[in-house]
Amino acid sequence: MMNWQEEYDVVVVGSGAGGLVAAITAAHHGLNTVIIEKGEVWGGSSALSGGGLWIPNNHVSINAGLEDSEEEALTYMKGVIEDTGPASTYERKVAYVKNGRKMVRFLEDLGMKWVAGPLYPDYYPEKAGGKIGRSIEGEIFDVKKLGEYKDTLRKGEIEAPIPLYSGKVASLPKAFTNAKDFNSVVGMFLNGFKHKLKGAKALSIGAGLVSRLLKIALEKGVTLKLSTPLKDLVFDDERVVGVQAENGGQPLWIRSRAVILAGGGFESNPELRKKYHNVGTEWTSASTDNTGDMLLIAQKHNIDTALLDDAWWGPTTLDETGARKFLVYERSMPHSIIVDQTGNRFCNESQSYTDAGHAILETEEKNGKAIHSWMIMESRHRNRYLFGNMLPRRTPKQAIESGFLVKANSIEELAEKCQIDYEGLKATIKRFNQFAENGVDEDFGRGNSAYDNYYGDPRYENPNLGAIEKAPFYACKIFPGDLGTKGGIVANEHGQALTNNKPIEGLYATGNCSASVMGRVYPGPGSTIGPTTVFGYISANHIKENIATSEKPESEIS
Repeated sequence: MMNWQEEYDVVVVGSGAGGLVAAITAAHHGLNTVIIEKGEVWGGSSALSGGGLWIPNNHVSINAGLEDSEEEALTYMKGVIEDTGPASTYERKVAYVKNGRKMVRFLEDLGMKWVAGPLYPDYYPEKAGGKIGRSIEGEIFDVKKLGEYKDTLRKGEIEAPIPLYSGKVASLPKAFTNAKDFNSVVGMFLNGFKHKLKGAKALSIGAGLVSRLLKIALEKGVTLKLSTPLKDLVFDDERVVGVQAENGGQPLWIRSRAVILAGGGFESNPELRKKYHNVGTEWTSASTDNTGDMLLIAQKHNIDTALLDDAWWGPTTLDETGARKFLVYERSMPHSIIVDQTGNRFCNESQSYTDAGHAILETEEKNGKAIHSWMIMESRHRNRYLFGNMLPRRTPKQAIESGFLVKANSIEELAEKCQIDYEGLKATIKRFNQFAENGVDEDFGRGNSAYDNYYGDPRYENPNLGAIEKAPFYACKIFPGDLGTKGGIVANEHGQALTNNKPIEGLYATGNCSASVMGRVYPGPGSTIGPTTVFGYISANHIKENIATSEKPESEIS
């Protein structure tokens, strides 16, 4: 018999939103639960995210005016998610839709406070079953309520200057163009000031979400172990009975009745990125601790995997400090395009970031001229809209001197400085300007979708189209960044990890270490955190049902 050093009913690997929800659910059922976290900080990539959850038919959105149903949600998911094999089976889609709303209510009953995003569209809202307003997020949270844990929350390269809601972030880039968006942003600042007057350290979006979830987890008696990386799974015959971890540089053997893998993917592992994606690690916006540990363990034990060639892609740039900026709204504003090095457009710049990221990779595969690409802007874009953390009409000198932004007084000069084919760029801009004048993008349909328009400028006939003709002109390099990889362990509708398409007793997987139920698309805002939390919830409920009917195994604690 092995000399186990610690014993729990459930070991959860990873402290992002999915791991926290899994642990909360397990602990609520009376199961002694521990979260082991590789990093010195907790929160995972969820803490760096926009914090939204795409949950169809949830009561928070319905109370805010959404009309929705399970049938419409399944119709939408079946329509937009292509058949990508075992990760996105019909059974997993059904489990996601049926359990998502239950999870939202369950967490609310335990103290979670939700906020609806009634104006935030699905990413293909015109498709059958598509809606506007399925995304929810956590209410702004005072992290001081976490005591000493407030100091070990994961922080990103760029932090929001004020607490805000992702469902209102579309007002930020165009706040200086119209009264409605200006007043919305003023309201955000006043709300942030209100929290400061109360002496609160207010957090929102991803950081606020995981902070409130951790508070609930701690109240439920969940143990959190930082700096405790997973090293291996321990099997007894074909059942997982515990984990080999490491703490303080020393081996730590933890006996458990179930293990839920809820960690990140392999976005920060150079060898795995090269093998499966043919890109590096320098453009990812995810946690640097996500180096594929769980994928390598899964492959060692012949656990089923899928979608390893994919990620939650998105156009990304590196600012003057070298910080990664995942572009969401910037590329949707009028008076901008994205071109490859031949000067040609290759996609609808305003479409979902995952689709735009795929377009970069597909174009690179065809012509070898899309990594890097270029986002081209003219003076009205820079004068009217926020770009990253740069205010309109406020382009820092360092942004130009560092090469982050290239500035020129003519398209020919811009092409020369960027080494873009001038004739190709000139022809592209001439054609695009005609589209802007007519209000219709005949090549890629930019502006045809409510999702495109969400981040556009409503003063324009087509909120996403504006001519590129007034100097000065600007350009910045665009890379295929990501929010994390989306391929990994295959799990069934109960969250159970599979081997040879059969469940492994005692082992579950959710989050970016698993293959996503969303396949190769991003159906709506919160399509990463939505699935990781829902399948964390499903997994813990399945464990409870199975533990209730099984005997507790013998153990030996040294």
